[in-house]
Amino acid sequence: MPSAIRAITAGTFLLLLLAPCRLCGAGLRAGAAKTTITPDVKAAKVYVAGFGNNRVAAGVHDDLYARCLALAVGKETLAMCSVDLIGLFYDDVLRIREKVRTETPEVTHIIVAATHTHEGPDTMGLWGPTPFASGIDEKYLDWVDDRVASTAVQAVHSLQEARLTLARDDHALLGQLQEDSRPPYVKDPYLFVMRLVSAAGKPIAALVNWSDHPETLGGKNTEITADYPHWLCRFVEERLGGTAVFFNGAIGGLLSPLGNQVALQDPDTGEIAKDDTWKKAELFGMLIGELVVRSLAVGESFEVDSLLLRQAVFFAPLANDHFRVARAMGIYRGRKPLYTGGELDAAIGEKELPGYGKLAYATGKDIQTEVNYLQLLSKGRVVAEIATVPGEIYPELINGGIARYPGADFPDAPLEPTLRAHMQSKYQFVFGLGNDELGYIIPKAEWDDQAPWLNDKPERWYGEINSAGPDVAATVMHALVRLIDGR
Repeated sequence: MPSAIRAITAGTFLLLLLAPCRLCGAGLRAGAAKTTITPDVKAAKVYVAGFGNNRVAAGVHDDLYARCLALAVGKETLAMCSVDLIGLFYDDVLRIREKVRTETPEVTHIIVAATHTHEGPDTMGLWGPTPFASGIDEKYLDWVDDRVASTAVQAVHSLQEARLTLARDDHALLGQLQEDSRPPYVKDPYLFVMRLVSAAGKPIAALVNWSDHPETLGGKNTEITADYPHWLCRFVEERLGGTAVFFNGAIGGLLSPLGNQVALQDPDTGEIAKDDTWKKAELFGMLIGELVVRSLAVGESFEVDSLLLRQAVFFAPLANDHFRVARAMGIYRGRKPLYTGGELDAAIGEKELPGYGKLAYATGKDIQTEVNYLQLLSKGRVVAEIATVPGEIYPELINGGIARYPGADFPDAPLEPTLRAHMQSKYQFVFGLGNDELGYIIPKAEWDDQAPWLNDKPERWYGEINSAGPDVAATVMHALVRLIDGR
């Protein structure tokens, strides 16, 4: 496959795999599989990810899954996998790809994204017993890599002729299920669905793409759960058959099911279901499931005869001192190396961090990561698109609406391009936490890590502390736009 290396801003290098993978002359085939990846909470201490440190799992409420959908046209095959985890780093995705291609060398590309559940095991290291001790169980995480790879292989081995239905729902209720806690209060409420059935009409899979943090159970829960995606996938499978595969979307800005904005009535009691309860998680997931089924009732069927896949591997600049300390102290268990000038850089120094004193500090400049862009085509027409984003992107970078506010650290920063303005079809799937987790991806003009705080707020906004830095958004968005535009 031809490749080209292009230099872009901030000394970052972009590898564009621009051969279109346009695979004509054969119909669409699809296959799906799912496998449990639930940790054994009795065999070892499991630190629960997503809120604070030292939250130890006491039991399992429902299983976590790796769910994979394989699509193929001609001799080329794509596997798309979603895992019920807080996130996977790029290193794990590369390991999964290597394992899959060892068993099924015909696979062209593999996408792995996390649902970002806040009630599963710590797979990033940040929620261990203390802020300076990793929560990663390396044995478990290696096992997860194997399980995801084997699930992708199962999906590929189950490929069969398939018919595709696409659906989109812009129902106002979808936005009402997202609480946005930070201006400019832009959401990404759009629901996109891709359903595959066999030539004989037997259900294969339903891929669901929507945006909201799976944190309905809150930070006090100690039972492992996939959160609302558990009920969403169960509902879709019971109603439609086949395997449900959920991909989260643009959840930056802390789009959340928690808070007074998201009110769901419990039909058994007539009362509003409370935050941090199983009932709210169940009602939430089932409601999204109902909207999935509703959207498919008016979906459109297409005969896909070609795929186009573009991939960019590049280096994002790291500015977050907390991430550098975590890297130096082994929080990531070696799974998030740093680079300088495109070369691995394991150098460690010392730095004074306010409130902590002198700490070990990784000095590498960049993080290697990736974005993808996929088109499904019918007779030369783009009928659907999929873009992957390596983190929790703010919705205004997807839909537009970036704003300038008093107190922002970079008030005159150039505005990044917005994704949907460049996409070409009605069905625009965006997979957040796709192939990596860089944390929040924030427009630079809205970046606010130093007082005075954005929009004159009396205390700091949430977001920057869990972001790789203010220049990541531009790097990611320009890489994606180049892929979409074929440059």
